[in-house]
Amino acid sequence: MLRFALDDPLWSDGSTLRDELLHSRELKEGAVAARVHVGGETWTVLKPWLHQKQYRASRTADWKQLAANEAENEFAAYQAALRRHLVEILPVQKLPGSEQSIEWHQILAWCSRDQNARYHNYYQWRADGSGFSWPAKSPAALMQIVLGLLPDGTTLRELDGTAKALEKHKADLQALREEPARLLKHVRRQLARHLNVSTKTPFRQDGLLEHPNLIGFAKQRHEAYQQELVAINAERQELAAQRQAWMEKRAPLKAGIDLLTNRIQQNEALAAGDMQAVKRLQNEASSLQQLLPTRCDAGSRLLKECDHVMERIEQTQIDRRQRITQHQRSKETLENELLPLRRRLAELEAETAPMNEQLTAIDQQDAALTTRHAQSLSADQLLSDAIEDYELYEDIATGKSTSPEIGKLERQLESTQRRHGQLQIQLVKERDAVAGRRQVISATMQSVAKSLPSFHWGVLSDDDKYRNRPFQMGPRHSTTFKVLEILAGDIACLMDSTSPESFHPGFLLHDSPREAEMSESMLWALLGHVASSESDAFQYIVTTSTEPAEAFKRFERLKLSSDSEDGLLLRRRVGAEQRPLA
Repeated sequence: MLRFALDDPLWSDGSTLRDELLHSRELKEGAVAARVHVGGETWTVLKPWLHQKQYRASRTADWKQLAANEAENEFAAYQAALRRHLVEILPVQKLPGSEQSIEWHQILAWCSRDQNARYHNYYQWRADGSGFSWPAKSPAALMQIVLGLLPDGTTLRELDGTAKALEKHKADLQALREEPARLLKHVRRQLARHLNVSTKTPFRQDGLLEHPNLIGFAKQRHEAYQQELVAINAERQELAAQRQAWMEKRAPLKAGIDLLTNRIQQNEALAAGDMQAVKRLQNEASSLQQLLPTRCDAGSRLLKECDHVMERIEQTQIDRRQRITQHQRSKETLENELLPLRRRLAELEAETAPMNEQLTAIDQQDAALTTRHAQSLSADQLLSDAIEDYELYEDIATGKSTSPEIGKLERQLESTQRRHGQLQIQLVKERDAVAGRRQVISATMQSVAKSLPSFHWGVLSDDDKYRNRPFQMGPRHSTTFKVLEILAGDIACLMDSTSPESFHPGFLLHDSPREAEMSESMLWALLGHVASSESDAFQYIVTTSTEPAEAFKRFERLKLSSDSEDGLLLRRRVGAEQRPLA
């Protein structure tokens, strides 16, 4: 209920109280009211557990006026006051490492730890967690900030960053160093498969004795590839010579075929009356004349030196002089002229057919040789690359050489280690700067410890060696020692809250501390030490089922009993109603 009034959003976590209240027919419309002193102001707070939108607070009205909605609602200002006086006064606003903004409910969790969380460690405040994104380190950092032991979180924040960077650099470096060995095995398997030998074959010869090795096999295969490439090149040259000879032999026949084809097409165009096609076909002579300075494909000689080309030009020019006469010919005459032309064309095509077959066969052989040449060249290159890769990875794996990536990462690691060391030295200096503050808190803890039966010393040790046990007492002598040490540490922080260097809210709630089987004498000694200060600068609330001793009767504020409903906190029994079995 106190946590609810103090605006803890996690007030009902780990408890069935809220559900029981909401399911109670008589209490579900109820609310909790409290007077809260914050920053020199007194707030009246009224919070119904069913309607969040009806949370109310005021600095002037009482709870009845708030319930009747007869006063201005200042609940937002109340929340702002809690944050302004209890959080914004802290010298560090974000937790180092996680960069999470500090919240009031996290401080409240420390000052009102769950009863069932005391058995874990000092920084376990809530059984279900306190809302930290980094629960392993954030509670300790928060305590140091609140106690005035961490006036600046910059060094700690940078130290955490370099620690994470070191872990990453080391992991990346380890991966890079393992990569060559892995690639070495992969390349070795590729070489063995490529050379068709056992994977157990050694890479190179060791010593003077001759024995099979991958380098030896690779050299033999390389020589074979080179010989094959030479043979392929020689065969391709031979095929090129044969092709040239056949092309030269076929050239005159092909020229005759082209000439006959042109004449046949002209006659067919004339017969069809397509004068545009006739003109295009007759203009071939002009095209040939323009190409005379070039060389022909067949004999690699100038076209003007080729007899069949010149004959075709001359014949076409004669045809051009006769075209007026041809236009006047009859279709029947043209058809008669086509018969011998087509017959001669068939004869020439039959004569060139074997030559065309030879040229086609040569082209096919040349294409096959080109493919073989590319395959052999590629295989030889892959073999050479694999050997180079193996030697490179072997040198890196054995430390003979370093890859650029490893070298760069090693330099980064060295730089980060150097920076991390500098930050550690800086942190030690900062810790030394608050050594006096630490001694003051230790003295308070010493006073608490010496007030307890059989304990002779107490101390604050907030270094990493005692990460989960910052407050210590001695000598050890009971089963409740761990819980007692935690409670005593809380009380030391509470009593130190009067120090100007402390940012502690001056509020502490311990729920049933005797539940850990603490002796009654130990309990009264612990509470007696707090009472002996007679200070009204802080507030210590304790719930216990133990009847208070006479000396503590004056501190009793509320006495509850389950014997009757009048002795209950809400004057009603909350929870599942018991029904008869029958």
